[in-house]
Amino acid sequence: MKTIYRKYTHQDAQALVPLMAQLGYDHSEETLSSNIRLVREQGGEVFVAEVAGNVRGCVSAIIDVRLAEGVKGEIVSLVVSEDARGQRLGKGLVLEAEKWLSGKTSVIRVRANALRKQSHLFYESLGYHNEKTQAVLIKTL
Repeated sequence: MKTIYRKYTHQDAQALVPLMAQLGYDHSEETLSSNIRLVREQGGEVFVAEVAGNVRGCVSAIIDVRLAEGVKGEIVSLVVSEDARGQRLGKGLVLEAEKWLSGKTSVIRVRANALRKQSHLFYESLGYHNEKTQAVLIKTL
């Protein structure tokens, strides 16, 4: 079956809820739609992989600007449905994000949870390398 990679539309929100749950994030269609609107307002984009009319994965591409590091593209929230893994959808989504980012920056970064060892191997197979390890500290206001 042919896979279609395309930009997210609001009709995709329902399909993204269980995908985000597979990443460990509890969302409703409304919270996801709000997040996607904010990603786009900040200059980013969200892509989906559609197979036989069903969304089977998604990824977000954003531009991150830091005082010390300058401008970098970033691939975030990549997920492929558990029952569709191994069909190269993840690679296709990464390539779609890279294509979109390529005109905006010359460096693309990926952050992957330290516990997701398979994700690290996946990104390394696509040419990414581990630059550094860091802790993420959060304070709720």
